[in-house]
Amino acid sequence: MKRLNRNHWRLGWILVVNTTVVLLELTAPIRSYHDQQLVSQAMRTAPAAFSYCRELFLYPWRPVLVVILLVGIVAEARRYAFSPILNLVPFTLWLILALRDPFYNKQGLIILPLVIIIVIDAALYIAALRPGQQDSTGA
Repeated sequence: MKRLNRNHWRLGWILVVNTTVVLLELTAPIRSYHDQQLVSQAMRTAPAAFSYCRELFLYPWRPVLVVILLVGIVAEARRYAFSPILNLVPFTLWLILALRDPFYNKQGLIILPLVIIIVIDAALYIAALRPGQQDSTGA
């Protein structure tokens, strides 16, 4: 199996970005519940019941994204040739979906960070996939 060249900058970048997104996705239900508690306190109503698992799986793509990004970290650490797919495609799809959503078009909250991540990922992987740059020794 072909492997990418050894690049600690690329590994560090993938590790930081993917871990950050995974942590944000895994803590999203807790942050949402905290926001609901604040609204309940302000409205002086009883807070709604909370189930972390129910909230985590409320959006089915959330756990799928988490698994893909974690596998992407492992693939990058092992320098597999398919790691660009696991580390670049989820952010590209997320950008496409964000561009189609009118809320994100108005706010632009997530579009710029996604573009930055995609550009840096693409540049690092283009440099790694150039002819003569691959390491196929299996080490």
